[in-house]
Amino acid sequence: MNTNQQLSMTRTGQPDEEAIRLIRGYEAFALRLDPRGYCVCTSEGKDSRVLGHLMRRAGVKHFYLHNITGIDPPELVYFQRRNFQAYRDAGYLTYDLMYRRSMWQLMLDKLIPPLRHMRYCCAEFKERRTPEQGDAMIATGVRRAESVRRKLNRSELEYGRTHLNPYDQYGEIDMDTVRVCYDNPEWRKGGLFTLNPLAEWPDHWLWDYSKEAGLEQCSLYNEGFDRLGCIGCPMAGVEGRCREFERWPKFQDMYIRAFDRMVAARTARGMRQKFASGAEWFEWWLYEPEKLEADALTGATSMFDETEDTP
Repeated sequence: MNTNQQLSMTRTGQPDEEAIRLIRGYEAFALRLDPRGYCVCTSEGKDSRVLGHLMRRAGVKHFYLHNITGIDPPELVYFQRRNFQAYRDAGYLTYDLMYRRSMWQLMLDKLIPPLRHMRYCCAEFKERRTPEQGDAMIATGVRRAESVRRKLNRSELEYGRTHLNPYDQYGEIDMDTVRVCYDNPEWRKGGLFTLNPLAEWPDHWLWDYSKEAGLEQCSLYNEGFDRLGCIGCPMAGVEGRCREFERWPKFQDMYIRAFDRMVAARTARGMRQKFASGAEWFEWWLYEPEKLEADALTGATSMFDETEDTP
């Protein structure tokens, strides 16, 4: 039984049908950009799993790209590896991209930990353009419901960070705007087209779809995790991060060792420090960044002001 036959969710106008219509509507343009078709950027979390399933249902040409961060939950790592082998067995091209510098190396380079408003790790691990992507049209599982920032700044069709309307006034797939952008040399300076077919999906649509499609999701969701990202990511909040470090304590140890190396490097450069050990830094980093960012918004002095780090 093929994927389409497994689904009863085929009524016209349903969210999955609209997503597939969008995916199929831009396939010809995606092939014009790259003969491999869409570049499906996936972590194999719940969003990208649904996206990949829709891509396969749509029958469009595409390949899969996964960025190895080195700090993802082990269960998600094994799940992703198994899925990528299944994709390869089915004839799909896949890329597993190793990071250029680990999180621990990045912390030593920057001499500060990643923060909610300073996520240099995302820029390095997930957002940098790679040769494997080429000029391919990116497809992601980004959803506006995931955060206030994404609600304001993301849409179903984008060029760089510019929002494009994927439909014309009659609700048909609109290629004219895309062609204008593509043919304009000023628009083609380093930008990539991105399709986010799930942009308008709330969480419950993902779970309803997964259940009806019989789509396997990572086992960590059954343990109560509602997001699967890098362990220790500041975007998970204090409660989420504490739960992660309790679940995977070895990662806490690795962060503390990285903080120790950062302390030594800051000391060698003559930089002032509020904390003398990696453990103290970690304790602050886990609980205090939200207060730090509130202070920054109100103009209060930050421990990372230039005057603070002046020898």
